[in-house]
Amino acid sequence: MNNIHRAQKNGQSIWLDSISRDMIRSGKLRKFVDLGVTGVTSNPTIFDKAIAESDIYDNALVEYASDGADPKTVFERLAVADIRDAADVLQPVYEKAEKRDGFVSIEVSPTLAHDTPGTVSEARRLWDTIDRPNVMIKVPGTPEGVPAIRALTSEGINVNVTLTFSLNAYKDVRQAYMAGLEDLDWSGGDVSRIASVASFFVSRVDTVIDTFLDERLREGDEDVQDLLGKTAIANAKLAYRDFKDDFEGERFAVLRSKGARVQRPLWASTSTKNSDYSDVLYPEALAGPDTVDTMPDATIFAFLDHGKAEVALDKAVEAAEAVMETLEATGVSMEQVTSKLLADGVESFSNSFDALITNVERKRSQLMSKG
Repeated sequence: MNNIHRAQKNGQSIWLDSISRDMIRSGKLRKFVDLGVTGVTSNPTIFDKAIAESDIYDNALVEYASDGADPKTVFERLAVADIRDAADVLQPVYEKAEKRDGFVSIEVSPTLAHDTPGTVSEARRLWDTIDRPNVMIKVPGTPEGVPAIRALTSEGINVNVTLTFSLNAYKDVRQAYMAGLEDLDWSGGDVSRIASVASFFVSRVDTVIDTFLDERLREGDEDVQDLLGKTAIANAKLAYRDFKDDFEGERFAVLRSKGARVQRPLWASTSTKNSDYSDVLYPEALAGPDTVDTMPDATIFAFLDHGKAEVALDKAVEAAEAVMETLEATGVSMEQVTSKLLADGVESFSNSFDALITNVERKRSQLMSKG
């Protein structure tokens, strides 16, 4: 039994945070599944790197553009093919887990992050086009994304809520999921076939807060030393506390009695960005039941090699509260920080998507000119 299996025994799923056609066709994804990985996520940056830096997509680029399709359509065709193939690799996991795991996530265009109708429309289209039950459609946790979460859940579409940072925003996400399940149940749908995760981005929080704390240290405020590297984990622990409060409450009990599943917190961005910290800092600290941790392959191998798969999320919650209170006392507004992180995340994903579409067109033109 390796550490991934131990995490599973404790109720946590380990997912891989990247995907490419080469990974699928070479059997690398299958090997990760053999190690115990039970899901995969994708985003525009990951696809851009794979398309721009390899020739694995070249033939498909020419084929998918042969009817004059625009670059966005060409990319979608590439992505849909990969997501379908990855979902097929994970289908046995999905069945063995009784449809509770084994998912592949694909993102609605981040340019729609502030467009509720556009998000709902594109999510429906992707869901229908991919046509795999073990797919999740990624929707940003923006104010405009929240009603989309409810609408899509009510239609029986699995949603991965991305770019979650704030505890207040996370409350809205949970409420939207439960409202969507209630709508689905009211309409006669089967709530037991829905799965959802809420993706909390972790290391980005420490990157921002530690920069502020380092500045305070340079100014001679040594009292903040003990706060370094603590904020992201404290924020996640409080999110997990809130998750348990809601999904162990009376409202969800009614849905649970009809087979509904909790919307699991997913810890994203769990690779360590600061070399002064352990490379398994976040996977170890965020281990707990009914959660998912997505990791890049380097973090997965580090976790397998020297990580500890022991439940930690529900421990030292009072200490986590103290960290957040102390931060506020130093002048840090977590609401301001998380609002900026959300805005920056949306902008970064949108820029990556635009770069991806530009690179698809550039490479397609190069290949067509050679042909």
